Amino acid sequence: MNLNLAFIAYFLGFMAIALGLGYLLTRFLLGPQAARQNLLYAGPWLVFGAVLAIFLSFAGRYGLVSLYTLYGTGVVLWLISWPWRKRLAGELLHRVGRTSQTKVLLWLGLFQVGLAIVMTFLLLDQVIGGLVTSFGIFSGIVQMMFWWSLAILFILLGRSQLEIRENGLCYMYAWQPWERVEAFGWDDDKPNTLILKVIPRSFVSRNFLTIGIPAAQKETVDNLIDDYLAEADLATEMDIERGIEPDINPEMEPDMKSDP
Repeated sequence: MNLNLAFIAYFLGFMAIALGLGYLLTRFLLGPQAARQNLLYAGPWLVFGAVLAIFLSFAGRYGLVSLYTLYGTGVVLWLISWPWRKRLAGELLHRVGRTSQTKVLLWLGLFQVGLAIVMTFLLLDQVIGGLVTSFGIFSGIVQMMFWWSLAILFILLGRSQLEIRENGLCYMYAWQPWERVEAFGWDDDKPNTLILKVIPRSFVSRNFLTIGIPAAQKETVDNLIDDYLAEADLATEMDIERGIEPDINPEMEPDMKSDP
């Protein structure tokens, strides 16, 4: 099969737009430092997206159907396994509630619901039209499942709440064990942005996680996490990871006075 350059351009263009919007939203919600850090972590995923776009351009419609199937199946398995995974986090110590990120995700989920409805109507002819084929029916159903699973995922993430538990933090259908968190701190630009320095699970994993804590909950969260983690100046460490040297003010030398 020939390389579909138009498809690659559209795919990468969509990723670039999504990356730009994500940067602006993160900058508004969590501050410029967290936004720049997230942009740094997006590099490997851009490379992955380019490779995926090239692969799908060769695979054609079969590649897209396979991608939709794998994604939809993965989302369903990840969501239904949450009650079991959540038990590993231990007893609930404090429910922080929804954060600024989850509130945005809920709005994105509502948008995705509208998009899923539109895509369902567009795909009906492929499933129940007069010229349907076996592959067309299968492809149409798989694509509908993809768009609806995406909408449901965003809705559920938007409805999720941050919880502090005895074995770690539960957030957006995942939990972070205390053993994998080296330290915590607070952002300089956005004082309510919690920074966690974590042990990466792979070479594409994040070293720092940022969460927008409601202002009324900051002191409670700080006191609870302080029982498990050491507090550090993680904002400076994030700058160093991006190759930015911190400003160091030289200490004033004490006056040296000789005795008479």
